[in-house]
Amino acid sequence: MKKQWLNEEALDIFSEYYYPRAKWLQDNVNWGDLDYKCPEADKAVNDPLMQTIDIYDCYTRNAAGFSNVLQDLWFGSKTPKWRWQNEERRALNKSNDSIEWDLKTWLYVFLCHRIMGSGASFENDHGYRNNVIQFWGKFETINEMANDLVFTKKQGKSMFTSIGNQPPAPKKGTSNVDFMTRELPTLINNFTEWLQKETRGHKDIVDYLNGYNKEVGHRKFNFVYAAFSMDCSDYFPQHVDVDSHTYLGNNAVRCMKRLSTGWKPDDFMNLLVERTGGKAKDLEDVMCDFVRFGQNYVPRGNGTFDHVSADLMNNSGWESGWEQRQGTPPEKGVQLDEFMV
Repeated sequence: MKKQWLNEEALDIFSEYYYPRAKWLQDNVNWGDLDYKCPEADKAVNDPLMQTIDIYDCYTRNAAGFSNVLQDLWFGSKTPKWRWQNEERRALNKSNDSIEWDLKTWLYVFLCHRIMGSGASFENDHGYRNNVIQFWGKFETINEMANDLVFTKKQGKSMFTSIGNQPPAPKKGTSNVDFMTRELPTLINNFTEWLQKETRGHKDIVDYLNGYNKEVGHRKFNFVYAAFSMDCSDYFPQHVDVDSHTYLGNNAVRCMKRLSTGWKPDDFMNLLVERTGGKAKDLEDVMCDFVRFGQNYVPRGNGTFDHVSADLMNNSGWESGWEQRQGTPPEKGVQLDEFMV
């Protein structure tokens, strides 16, 4: 049996420094009325990285930017990030108040959103980049949505974003649009029936969907199906156990290996749940952000953070050992290639 070991210093930084500060920022800024840089934040957070780069402000996954579109569709004019939205987006969200989709349609929307990359960019359009799902409130049926995907593709318009959040391409000869329009409606129909038979866990959902992929010859969609499973428990907790364990993404595994040795993922997540009071599904996302925190990561792409200097660092005093990724602001007039996460 492999010997278990905990990096207590790193665990303390995660659970006693990073997590409570991310929680404060989510409750009081991301979903609250205060600002990232105000006397209250300076006292409670006191971290230049976390108060400058707004990807360190979540302790639940549904507050992260890659869940913005689903949140806007679900809550409409009551979306928690209303204060940050311009009049055009507010008008769109008001129109979402009239959505009356059944369970099957919601699940189709969830999974299409994840397959197309969740709008992730870590820039000023984070959560919405190239996203066509945000405009689907005007549709009533899955067939209308599938037709919109076909139409958008024929128009040559971008609708996929963030390579790191997309699934690998299905089997040869099948594109992700083909998958969503030709196969997914039937798959979601069968999945919905299966989901309602008994309460499922996050891993159960991933295994069910990857079982379909294996049966028809597609690659596994591990990241996408895991994110989808957690969407299901966010919005339909009557069907999915919100406290069930999840499969960990690459960055979460990377985090676990820095914080521990010899631990099985579920056992380690139990430890984090005990230390933070969070849920496994949310902590998986926090672990990913914690890796970026340890790297002092600053997005460099379309110019959102060009004003941020290359020496911006967190205030924890922890030397993570990870490669530092503040980046260097481009010289005036120089355009950087877009960074895909």
